[in-house]
Amino acid sequence: MINIGNVRIKGKTVLAPMCAVSTLPYRILCKRHGAALVFSEMIDADVEQYGKYRFKKEFNTAEIERPVAAQIFGSDPKKLAESAQVMADMNADIVDINMGCPSIKLSRNNAGAILLKDQKLIADIISSAASTTSIPVTAKIRLGIDSSKDTVKIAKIIERAGASAITVHGRTMRAKYAGTADWDMIRKIKDTVGIPVIGNGDVFCAQDAKDMLEQTGCDLVMIGRGAIGNPFIFRQCEDYLKSGKIITDPTAKDKITAYNTMCDLMDRYKRIKPQLKDYKVQACWFSKGVSGGREARMKIGTCETKDEIDAVLDGLCG
Repeated sequence: MINIGNVRIKGKTVLAPMCAVSTLPYRILCKRHGAALVFSEMIDADVEQYGKYRFKKEFNTAEIERPVAAQIFGSDPKKLAESAQVMADMNADIVDINMGCPSIKLSRNNAGAILLKDQKLIADIISSAASTTSIPVTAKIRLGIDSSKDTVKIAKIIERAGASAITVHGRTMRAKYAGTADWDMIRKIKDTVGIPVIGNGDVFCAQDAKDMLEQTGCDLVMIGRGAIGNPFIFRQCEDYLKSGKIITDPTAKDKITAYNTMCDLMDRYKRIKPQLKDYKVQACWFSKGVSGGREARMKIGTCETKDEIDAVLDGLCG
């Protein structure tokens, strides 16, 4: 167990903040499957423009998913600080500043990974948020814009400014998701800072999680793409790290059962009633890795009701 500020994390695996993935229903599902900490989708920090009502629409939480980190993005230290406290008021346990998203849209608005070019602004953002909010502030970064020459320095700046932990994705902004994540740089950051380090990048199975922990010395492992439609990865990782035994991969029936649970959670916790397209997205994700899944996804695309989707998935169970 480690602490991020005053928040105790009981385990080693973390659900990454991912747009349209890390929703409340999926966070709950991942917690049920063993995730020690879950992050929300990224939320625009401009409280003045959008108002607190929009925040309540985009971020809601439930006791059963805690501890939960709310991720916010922007470039104005004052707005980010105000947003951080709004997240605290809405029962987030941790607030995370997005300094790692490589999207062009965010970069054009001077948010996400593009912030890594401005070390003074990074310090101002973290110190402003950390001194304003009542919960721990963390940051998620990449290795730089197109090179990692300043990464360790930036990590130290983030620590000195008051962050309680730092997540490091082992690629630059320009690399996006190409190539292999540089775990050696995560190791260098871990060896330099005194706050917890969460490693991120290229963890797709339990062995990957173990390798990352051993090779980087990081405190926690954040799983992104490897967790899409695959909440099982958290229990697989946690059990392997504790016992050395690998849980067998989920069967088709296991995956369809998880899909049905996800749909139930969407119906219960989504503030906007789920649409047919929402069920289709989940069905496509959960059918990956299942024999006959490719053909099933083609059929799902033509389904006109949820019952039709369910019938296609039931057919995968034999």
